[in-house]
Amino acid sequence: MLLANSISLINRDDIQALQIDNSFATAEIALFGGHILSFCPKKDNRERLWVSKEAIFNGQKAIRGGVPICWPWFGEHPSDKTLPSHGYVRQQGWKVITTEDSESGTTIELQPISSNGEGFDAYAQLTLVVQIGEQLSIQLKTTNLGEKPLSYNCALHSYFTIEDIRQCKLLGLKGTYEDKTRNYKSFETPQPYQFTEETDRVHFDKPEKLTIIDKQLKTDVISSGHDSIVVWNPWREKSISMVDMADDSYVTMLCVESTITQGQMVAPKETHTLQQIIA
Repeated sequence: MLLANSISLINRDDIQALQIDNSFATAEIALFGGHILSFCPKKDNRERLWVSKEAIFNGQKAIRGGVPICWPWFGEHPSDKTLPSHGYVRQQGWKVITTEDSESGTTIELQPISSNGEGFDAYAQLTLVVQIGEQLSIQLKTTNLGEKPLSYNCALHSYFTIEDIRQCKLLGLKGTYEDKTRNYKSFETPQPYQFTEETDRVHFDKPEKLTIIDKQLKTDVISSGHDSIVVWNPWREKSISMVDMADDSYVTMLCVESTITQGQMVAPKETHTLQQIIA
């Protein structure tokens, strides 16, 4: 595997990861799941992504935190509840296709060992393109290699690091959302958007830009190719019940996910791109 000069290969317990260090930022990508674990711009040395201190790096269980790749379904499989939640590629090995250093940063292209698996009957190629510069750009590209249209759901399930969820605000959403904690009933998006309890919401408003305000700090989340935004925080009870989260983990994280939850159609030989940019 020939890597660009800014990239080195390291071990995280039982998995391998790419460690990136260029003029703009440091970053880390696990080759298990194509999972982005870190993005820290050098302009402020502030880590944008959150990874659980109890995360498991055994190459068998999906990693808690960072940016999990959920594909080709999101949540439970629509018809077979025995299949893994959020699809199968986040628990697969990924291979490096290309890497490149340029004046604007480092670009890495990865693909799962196989894009095809149980529970998804289409013939497709999934490609992840990660650009590490002043911003982190993540592109999840789905190419239909078959002879008939395919439909899929997916998510860039990004976990953002914050100081205190109870003092955090999310700016940029409006309209209605479905609340998973209340049997998917619809509610109006709160203004201001703050957090006082377990939050698991699908927002059908799809603004280009959202901003997480964490005390005096802010993180911008820019999305395209999505049909919804998922906002998630497990709060205390669920954190206690999860083996890969500490009891108080919920305090320092917030998931703001660029998602396709309504089914994205892709014509034969065409490609759809879901993108999230983090600044």
